[in-house]
Amino acid sequence: MEKKFIYILLACFITISGCKKDESFTEKKEDVRIYMSQAISGNFQDVTVNRRAPLQTDTSYVFDVNAFFAGSGYLNAPENVQVSFSIDYSKWDSINTARLNAGLAAYEKIPDNIFSFDNTSSVIRKGASISDNTGFSIKAKEIEEGHNYMVPISISEVSGGFPVNRALSTTYFVVNVTPPVYPELDRTGWSVYDVDSEESSGEGPDNGRAIFALDGKLTTFWHTQWDGGEPPLPHHISIDMKAAKTLSGLYLTARQNAPNGAPKTVVIDVSTDGTTWQNAGTYQLAVTNAKQPVFFSQTFSVRYFRVTVTATNGNTNITFFAEISAF
Repeated sequence: MEKKFIYILLACFITISGCKKDESFTEKKEDVRIYMSQAISGNFQDVTVNRRAPLQTDTSYVFDVNAFFAGSGYLNAPENVQVSFSIDYSKWDSINTARLNAGLAAYEKIPDNIFSFDNTSSVIRKGASISDNTGFSIKAKEIEEGHNYMVPISISEVSGGFPVNRALSTTYFVVNVTPPVYPELDRTGWSVYDVDSEESSGEGPDNGRAIFALDGKLTTFWHTQWDGGEPPLPHHISIDMKAAKTLSGLYLTARQNAPNGAPKTVVIDVSTDGTTWQNAGTYQLAVTNAKQPVFFSQTFSVRYFRVTVTATNGNTNITFFAEISAF
């Protein structure tokens, strides 16, 4: 009898302990907070789009947007919770004012023709802690480099009366755009077919002449004549690839750290025989040390190509290239 009484007491103790544990687990909606998963590591998140060239297949980059369910009240959602998202420009002006005051570039709104956010709702399913993915997309063929695009997305509505963690309810997606990538053609055996001007002495024995645009070194360069005279623009350099190649464009690299005289406008022509030339477009170049791609609107099967500089930074008579290659 005494043994049975002890078992009864032990059972009551376990039951009471269990009841206390349940009571401490409040299961109240106000203990829950719903927030954007992407905002956990910071409200500003970088995303990257690799732009597609005219001859490349278009690609839509899709970036996930979802919500998280957390709090002391529930380990997981006790019911299906509908979460709606929206583009939120409410803090746009204040963010850009702060950036400008800090000497930073203002953010730009991404154009509607390259951006879409069609499915703006998602569900945190019963028994789960994170919602199904939805997301926005960006057209890689339409977007351009050189912009400071930002996409602000917020949780706008939640079903079931669950509160939102306002500190983590918005994610500012900062869009980094990188240029298209094509592998360079092997330049082994390439030579200068024709050049209208080169500096044969003023840059020393290992610089200035046109051949240095093909040597693979950024420290050397083709430079038009300046010692004893400066022939006026336009200036051209023609390359013989020694065999017919399929060209989708060129890579052009200006002389490093020399903005005055850097090519600004170039005309590209291509040829199968070095005599009859076909125009492949007119292109604008930035003043930069970086290799710049020139993307053709069609492919050309040719042996020769010619780069003609028709305008320079600083409106100079001289110009130059450190490297010229093709893809």
